[in-house]
Amino acid sequence: MELIPAVDLRQGQVVMAIRGQRDRYLPLKTPLCPDSDPCSVVSALLNLGQFRTLYVADLDAIEREPDNGITISRLGQTFPHLCLWVDRGWPPVKPKLGLIPVVGSESLGPDWRQALAMVQKPWILSLDFNAQGFLGPKDLLQEPKYWPPTVILMTLAKVGSQAGPDWPRLAAFKRQYPHIHWIAAGGVSSPQDLTRLQRLGIGGVLVARALHYGLIRPETDLVSAK
Repeated sequence: MELIPAVDLRQGQVVMAIRGQRDRYLPLKTPLCPDSDPCSVVSALLNLGQFRTLYVADLDAIEREPDNGITISRLGQTFPHLCLWVDRGWPPVKPKLGLIPVVGSESLGPDWRQALAMVQKPWILSLDFNAQGFLGPKDLLQEPKYWPPTVILMTLAKVGSQAGPDWPRLAAFKRQYPHIHWIAAGGVSSPQDLTRLQRLGIGGVLVARALHYGLIRPETDLVSAK
């Protein structure tokens, strides 16, 4: 199982996500990194472990504001060994060496079939949920033939909560679609969570707060979860 650090960008800074309530996101300041500069944050994360992948959410682009494209390019140039998974809403970034577009269901409209048919491969789908339910076109959940091989199960109400992953939803999707490479997102806060995700057959997990506050130690906890 791959541990994937996550950063949320707003106006060129990293902010700390809290239960999907984006109006409450503030510039990051944690024990790991008191600086919200994206390169400083990623450098601090890389001091924890040898990560291969970084998930980047461009919140401004998702909200249809001027994007963080320059900042994302700077991350790619500064950390060329990292593969960046970038969710910037619609339209997605174009895939290239070191960059893979993430298409969040919350950014899709009624013409989602035609839209997804135009996305260049490889790409990743994020099925987004909040406390009220699914964010996006409902029929997308019933038509997995449109899904790529890797899918993020994003429970926004769990993000930054330290309340544990969305176990019932993860188990249900894994059971119904076992061929998908599932990535869990939201609520992971302990080595025990990693162990349980591993046993469930989840392929990866997005983590932010648990890394910044030392709740998970990548080099030791992932080994023990195997």
